[in-house]
Amino acid sequence: MKNFKNGTMLLSATAGVLLALTGCSAAAEQPAGPSNAGTEAAPVQAEIVVPEAKEIFPKASAAMEKATSATIVADLTDGSEKGKFELSGTVDGTNAQSMMSRGDATIEMLTVDKVSYVKPNKAFLTERAGAEAAKMLDSVAADKWISTKNASQFGEFKIDSLLEAMGTDQLGTTEAAKFTEKALTDLNGAKAFKYTGGDDTYWIAAEGEPHLLKIEGTGTGTMTFSEWNAVKPYEAPAKSDVVSVPGL
Repeated sequence: MKNFKNGTMLLSATAGVLLALTGCSAAAEQPAGPSNAGTEAAPVQAEIVVPEAKEIFPKASAAMEKATSATIVADLTDGSEKGKFELSGTVDGTNAQSMMSRGDATIEMLTVDKVSYVKPNKAFLTERAGAEAAKMLDSVAADKWISTKNASQFGEFKIDSLLEAMGTDQLGTTEAAKFTEKALTDLNGAKAFKYTGGDDTYWIAAEGEPHLLKIEGTGTGTMTFSEWNAVKPYEAPAKSDVVSVPGL
């Protein structure tokens, strides 16, 4: 994508956690083989023709624009910085769960019914608040969710804003032209169109909706996309697993 190499390694200003940050198939009819009288010809599977990037990328962009939910998993590198994140739920973030990590620092976030919860580990708290505050918070909220009225203080992390930051609306315009190599391949058991251009490789579903399945950038890492429009709603944690911390 436009910014995958340089701009999609987003560093959360408040969390200090490395962030980053998407088939259709043309079927050619094949003639049926000869059949014997009195017997039924076996069905012939149509050949999947790999479309040009300029044809499929706008469709992939449109599929993302109308998506209601998805799961995104990334393993990213920006120079010496390495980060991971998992984000799953509704694209607008009203029902979603995420995990972000950099080094030993990790934070989980959950939003259900307009209430947000966070679960930072001690290393994350130390990074954010200092050793003494981290020790105190860890003694109160270790292994529990902390309810918060202002989840944005830990970073704005939603699927729709992530896709916008990635520049997915440009898939069908400036991006398509640079992808000169194409192939039909298998990606985790699913047929996918594979497009390579410069340092980037994209995989787009070859069957059903042309959803983006994976992005890989040389030296920047990978992002995988799944459960488009199929993420099951998350439930709020049990009350016994939730604590309130003043100021959060």
